[in-house]
Order: sequence, then structure tokens, then C-alpha cells
Amino acid sequence: MSDLFFRPLGAGEYDLFHSYGPLPASGVGARGIPFDELGYRPDWLWVALRGDEVVARAAFWGPPGSEHPFSLDWFDPGTGPDRVEVGAALLRAAYAALVTPEYSAPSGERPDFHLFLPVDWRERPDAVADVADRVEAAERAGLRHSVERLNLRWIPDYGLPPRSTRLTFTPAEDDGTVVDLLAKIAEGSLDAWDRRNLAEKGVRATAEATLVDVAGFPGGRHRWRLAHDASGDLVGIVMPTRNSKFATIGYIGVDPAHRGHGYADDMVAETLHIFTAEGEPEVRDSTDVGNTPMAASFARIGYQVVSRRMIMI
Repeated sequence: MSDLFFRPLGAGEYDLFHSYGPLPASGVGARGIPFDELGYRPDWLWVALRGDEVVARAAFWGPPGSEHPFSLDWFDPGTGPDRVEVGAALLRAAYAALVTPEYSAPSGERPDFHLFLPVDWRERPDAVADVADRVEAAERAGLRHSVERLNLRWIPDYGLPPRSTRLTFTPAEDDGTVVDLLAKIAEGSLDAWDRRNLAEKGVRATAEATLVDVAGFPGGRHRWRLAHDASGDLVGIVMPTRNSKFATIGYIGVDPAHRGHGYADDMVAETLHIFTAEGEPEVRDSTDVGNTPMAASFARIGYQVVSRRMIMI
């Protein structure tokens, strides 16, 4: 370990990051978007050097214009016998430099680690081993497992579901109404992000944080819709938007008093009609593995699971 040197890249040093050895054959960590399209800043890309050789690397990401990185979403700890400790040491050095006293990001007090995984990773010994190396290194660096998520995709070729005949939709323009509804939805939520914020901040602050977070997406809030049943009762909300790359549902939820009727299906269908009218070629969404009702809703509407993602905080 004493022969290792850890540092971020300088301007024009992307080739150094790419000089790392071959990617895992298991597909663990592989991204569906080319590196050059992900918008990485060189000073947020870290390498572990043994002499002139890159033996581990880590890429932190934040949206354009962000002062601090939001996430660690590319991490290769190496292949040598000391790879776990090398990877852990690299992460400790990078986090110490990037998480300054003024650090601020929606993910929390430091960038969370997003480990991208093949759909069938648990059934493949090579993938399980590659995941174990990365998780153990991250744990030694102080991170802990939070949740595993399904990454989902819908394209028009899958078939546009019919619009709801039992719900009507109105623009979600009033912040007070939105926050009141989000507060109801958060209680009893199966979403890990909601549950984590509930424990840390309480109901009202969780709802307000959701509003601020989704409103901050590049897609804005003009597509957000409140869902009403035949009697006019407000039963849920869906917040379609765009992230830096794709159309996506920023948030969706049903008031606990109206759960059990499959209303999520109606709201997802409405979202797809909105995006299709705008000419979006695809929609990307995700949900926690443990949120089985939402996963089932996406499946019924026609989404395909394209990968998984483990998040550590």
C-alpha cells in the first residue's frame, strides 16, 4: 500500500482514466451510456497509481452546473490480491477531498455509490464476485448498503396503454396541495428514499424535500398531474419530467386511503401519453426491488427491466 498514490485527474487526462485494464466480463459496473456522454469532470475522476499504472479508479458525477458531485457511479478496485484495500483507500482519499464542510447534494451528506448490475447478477458467480469486491471496498471506506433498484425502460414499440377511464388529471400547480399529498403518501411508503428521509427529517420535511428535488430536474414541472377519482377525491400524484438524458417519472404515489385499486397503473399510463405526445423515444424509470406493488405496476404497463442498481450511502 505504501507504493500507491491517489489523485484526481487534471485537465486533458481522460486517457489516464481509460488506461485501466479491461472491464469486468461479468458486466458489473457497466453503463448503458458511453463514457463521453456522461459529462464527467476531470477533477471528479480519481485514480490509484502504482508507479505509472492505474490500478483502481473512481468516477464521481453531478449534473451540469452542480458545485459538488451527487454520486459515485463508476468504481473499479482493480484485480490484484490487495484490490479490496486498494479500492477502499482510493475511496477514502476521494471522499476526503470531495466532501468538504460546505458539501451539499440531494443524495445526503456525501455522494452515494450507484453500482450498476446485470439483471441476472445474483445467478452468476463471476458477477457475484465482482459485486463483493466493490461492496467490501465501499464498506471499508465507510459506506453502507441502502437499497437495490430495478432499472426499467419503456419505448413506444412496447405498445401505448390506454388512458384511464376512471381517473381524471389536473395540473399540479399549487405547492401547498402537492406537499400535503406527498406527506400523506410518504407515510407507509415502501420507497427506501422516502423511509430514510422520514426517519431523518419527519413527514412534512420529507414531502418538501421531494417537491424541491423533483422540481430541480431539467424537465421542469409542467407535466406534473394530480389524479382524481370519479367522486372528485384527490387520490394520487405523478410527476413526469426529464433528467439529464431521458424522460422519467420523478415521483409517483397514491394516497394511502386510496391504495389497493391499481391507480398507479392509470398514472403511469397517463405519463406515457404525455411523453408520447411530446415525441419522446423512450422513458427510463426505476423502483426499489422491495417495492413490489410499483414494480408490478410497471410490468403490467409494459416496461422492461434492463438492469439493476445497488445504492450505498
